Amino acid sequence: MSTNTPQYNKQKLEAMLRSEDMTVATDALLYLCFNIDDPEWIQIKCIDVIEKHRNDDVRGLAMTCIGHVARMHKVIDKSLVIPVLFEKLKHSTLSGRAQDAFDDIDVFINRPTYLGLRGDDSLN
Repeated sequence: MSTNTPQYNKQKLEAMLRSEDMTVATDALLYLCFNIDDPEWIQIKCIDVIEKHRNDDVRGLAMTCIGHVARMHKVIDKSLVIPVLFEKLKHSTLSGRAQDAFDDIDVFINRPTYLGLRGDDSLN
């Protein structure tokens, strides 16, 4: 985090995510995605935004953030995320963002590693 980046706690971020101001909500999403080390909480907040925010650009960014969680943390709560993304594949303006998130999950979570193992397998 740069010295110019404001520091927000989870309570402040939750309030920002509820904002109808697109700039405030997107700042919160980007902050939590790149500065909070709690992938489970990030996914919950992103799903909340996807399901409740009025602005499709903000909702789309929340889907992109789910893809970032897959890439950066190598973990996704599939029981939480997959049904929501699947539903958004039917949405005319969000389907591309949903597919991008699915692609990130596929690349960073579902694909075998160079050792031929999946991320959830062990080297036993």
